Amino acid sequence: MRRRQFLALGAGLVPLVAGCGTVPGPRERALAASTIALVVPGPQGCGADRAARCLGGLARREGLVRGVQVADRPGSAALTEFTGTRTGTRRLLVVELETVALARAGRQAQAFAGTTPLARLCGEWELIAVPAASGLGSFGAFADAMRRDPSSMSVAGRAEGGVDHIMFGMLAQSLGVDPRLPRYVACRSCDDAAGATSGGLADAVLGSPAGLRHRVRAGELRVLAVSAPDRVPGLDAPTLLECDTHLYCADWRALLGPGDLPPDDRDALVAMCRSVTATASWREHCRRNGWTSLYLDGDDFGQWLRVESARLGRTLGDLGLRA
Repeated sequence: MRRRQFLALGAGLVPLVAGCGTVPGPRERALAASTIALVVPGPQGCGADRAARCLGGLARREGLVRGVQVADRPGSAALTEFTGTRTGTRRLLVVELETVALARAGRQAQAFAGTTPLARLCGEWELIAVPAASGLGSFGAFADAMRRDPSSMSVAGRAEGGVDHIMFGMLAQSLGVDPRLPRYVACRSCDDAAGATSGGLADAVLGSPAGLRHRVRAGELRVLAVSAPDRVPGLDAPTLLECDTHLYCADWRALLGPGDLPPDDRDALVAMCRSVTATASWREHCRRNGWTSLYLDGDDFGQWLRVESARLGRTLGDLGLRA
């Protein structure tokens, strides 16, 4: 298989805060007097839910909205409801990377057809780690083993079709390996996935820094590489790019509006996102949750989302999942 390049975030890694501090216009003033509803296609406590509650809470505290309601809905139902009906300009959708899998399972031509892209907010990088006693001493050794005999390799992560599984597919593809040959061990949580490696059910584990941190600190796991474009402070591990693997990928969170959102309302909601993500409180929330600010908005975000959705759709198809 020809090796592909998977640069899954593209432009926009540097936070954009232009426009902060400008005098509010009539749409911004109307938004400040309104209550917004943030719909999350997933359970309470998931990454998108936590991002929604953080964004909404800070928007209310900063006086950018009067009130916020967060509604957690089953993923496919939330997407169908949001894209299939007129939802109103104050009803917004908070999505993350694995929402693309839900949308693709619904066989939409575009993952987020019928929405208005507003802003990409933040994300979590992925770690690839092995048990401390593993004979795979480096990412290079892991990559060599994958290329030499992929069907003998197994990697654990969270749910099938989720961020770890998608990262698994991208990682295999970037190494020139058919992603259906290595075995993916789907687990309920990062901790369960890490346990699969200690129990001999998997050679390596993929997961978020927050989910694997305590096992890394305890010396049970050794991190081979991180999916960030630059080294992560406090983590003694190279990036995949440093390991000559052309891939970086984050479990991103983003905000979408309804498809019939008027341009002036879109601009007011983008201004709200810019204002919230420019605050010290947002940066502190990101630090505590292990998120990296990945702010991108407007037309640039819309273009990025189309490319990203197509890339993830191809990966899901290559994994043999419906896309």
